[in-house]
Amino acid sequence: MKTKVIYLILLIALIFPTFSFFLGNKMFTFNDETQIANFHQYFKALDLGQFPPRWAPDMQFEYGSPFPSFNYQLPYYLGYLGHLAGIDITITFKLLLALTLVVGAFGFYALGISLTGSNLFALGAAVLYTYTPYQSIDHYVRGAIGESFALALFPWLFYGLVKLFKKDIPANRIWVGVTVALILLSHQPAALFSIPLFFIIFGLTGIFSKKLSLLISLIKSLLLGLALSAYYWIPVIFEKRFIQTQSAFNYKDQFPFVWQLIFSRWTYTGANPFSPDTFSFQIGIPNLIVLLLASILVVASFSKNIKDKVETWQFRLVTLSTFLVIFLMNIRSINIWNYLPLIKEIQFPWRLLMFTTFFTPVLFLYVVRKISPAKANLLTAITIFLSLIFNLSYFKPGLVVDYNDSYYFHRFLPRAALKPGETISGSYLQHTEDYVPLPKGAIRPRSLPTSKLSSTFFDTKINTTSSNPLLFRAEVENRVAETLSFHSFNYPGWEVTVDGFKSKIKNNDIGAITFDLTPGKHNLVITFVDTPVRLFSNIISLGTIVFTTAYLIYQLVTRLCCHRSRKPKVLLKWPLMLPK
Repeated sequence: MKTKVIYLILLIALIFPTFSFFLGNKMFTFNDETQIANFHQYFKALDLGQFPPRWAPDMQFEYGSPFPSFNYQLPYYLGYLGHLAGIDITITFKLLLALTLVVGAFGFYALGISLTGSNLFALGAAVLYTYTPYQSIDHYVRGAIGESFALALFPWLFYGLVKLFKKDIPANRIWVGVTVALILLSHQPAALFSIPLFFIIFGLTGIFSKKLSLLISLIKSLLLGLALSAYYWIPVIFEKRFIQTQSAFNYKDQFPFVWQLIFSRWTYTGANPFSPDTFSFQIGIPNLIVLLLASILVVASFSKNIKDKVETWQFRLVTLSTFLVIFLMNIRSINIWNYLPLIKEIQFPWRLLMFTTFFTPVLFLYVVRKISPAKANLLTAITIFLSLIFNLSYFKPGLVVDYNDSYYFHRFLPRAALKPGETISGSYLQHTEDYVPLPKGAIRPRSLPTSKLSSTFFDTKINTTSSNPLLFRAEVENRVAETLSFHSFNYPGWEVTVDGFKSKIKNNDIGAITFDLTPGKHNLVITFVDTPVRLFSNIISLGTIVFTTAYLIYQLVTRLCCHRSRKPKVLLKWPLMLPK
């Protein structure tokens, strides 16, 4: 136990330079600075009582967007804790980025202990993983908070799958299922590739090692993860037809050259098809050395009588998967990208660097198992040394700035932070909101509406009694039949009630809500509610959470009650407290 604590302290000390900047007061420039506005909109939806968030009320000139329904969830939920504590979003954003590096490193340490039983080897894998160049790209160049969360959870999912193959018990199945759900909620493109790939690796391992019973457990774990996250992915599938899905990027322009994977100069600009040397696509020199050694050992394994078939097949399949993702990053794989529709959701072929970032430290753990202890110790020392020498300098911002929340709100939200004399942010007028989905038939307006509800007749009286962006109430008195306009885009979930009766919603020329009104005095209620699909998916997730929690409590109570005379068995061990 004492040795483990020392190694954990050493791990924190070794990786501290990768996230030390995030703990300071300064901000930094990064590619996707709209993230701060995204956080603001999620927090606003939650503050308005919308859970889970489905509608961002201030985007698209305050006509709104279903952006929260289609973007990732987990970083925003954790960030909301900072919001409740009164912490600025910019600070929360940096702390979350730091958290992903720590969580990922601890995950690899736990995985290393599980696979090798060695604190030293676990330390080496964690350092190699944390210092891989793509980590610095996600954190300091792109500011890719969702992808960083997914990458941090990969080792925890792999850890759970390894534990499941060692001991097929409900606790391990639940661990895998929960981790699957968290990855799905972290980053959709990462989840679409990682979850099938990981389960294929372990499914084939079960088949080749003749542990077919484990396939059922894998399916159960996967179904559990899908059920826990159903509230998110089911509406994404069924309601995607209601949004415009044009992408600002073409995946055909995003294939790196082979030499760029080996070495490419370090810059803080984005991937540019017209200037291919403005973005670093390095796999990492230490990572490539590990991949070379793994390849040699895998080839050699086919000529030997292997005792541990499970571990050997895992080793082989992870090595093969690493070369697969490298191939998919090459332009020669273009036919696969053209004919497999789901793979296009990854958007950028170079994004598959997240898998070389993950797989090469996993291969390191298998390699040290296959060689002598002396050589394994030497390889670990060399790996840590090279990781620091080659990659430490990447983990720093390109430009340090004094930006705060107001700076980003002024740029990316129309009225969240106005300067004196402004009615709308001047910077916002130049912002295109490419990543903010528009409903089908909607056209981005050019200006803010003067009021949320408007009439074409000057003598129509509108008395707004509640102007909540998601629950609008008004008293209207009109002399003639007319059509009123509510300045929010029409999207499934919006309901208009006139005097207690639902009114038919129509679209105006830009896709905003309109409805007919007969002469007289009326009470209007316009609200955004969950559709049947959302309600159904919410029920699935809530029911699964309740059932899983109840099951764990029951198991814990049963063991405590039935084993009072003996040392109670532990249902779920903290991964870092595993025995040597």
